[in-house]
Amino acid sequence: LAAACPDVKVFGPSKAAAELEASKAFTKDFLQEHDIPTAKYRNFTSADDAIAYVKSLDPSDRQVVKASGLAAGKGVLLPTTQEETLAAVNEIMSDRAFGAAGDTCVV
Repeated sequence: LAAACPDVKVFGPSKAAAELEASKAFTKDFLQEHDIPTAKYRNFTSADDAIAYVKSLDPSDRQVVKASGLAAGKGVLLPTTQEETLAAVNEIMSDRAFGAAGDTCVV
């Protein structure tokens, strides 16, 4: 931008800081790495692995399922049962409801 519009003064986050918004998986890993409190989570690039993980959890525990990438504010699902959680994983990863934003899924 500076080369194309040298007289325009702009500011914004660094590329690394912008990644906090662009990738929920990156953000969760960052929080954990820096001992910043966050809910338990796992990142998945395989729907089968995500489904196996959900099935290993206590069925009475509620989960949040997120498309990791930018999904226009629509990539977070709040299932209330294990069956809904499995459906949410499939919606994000197999059905690709959020496109490439769901290539990585956070549970």
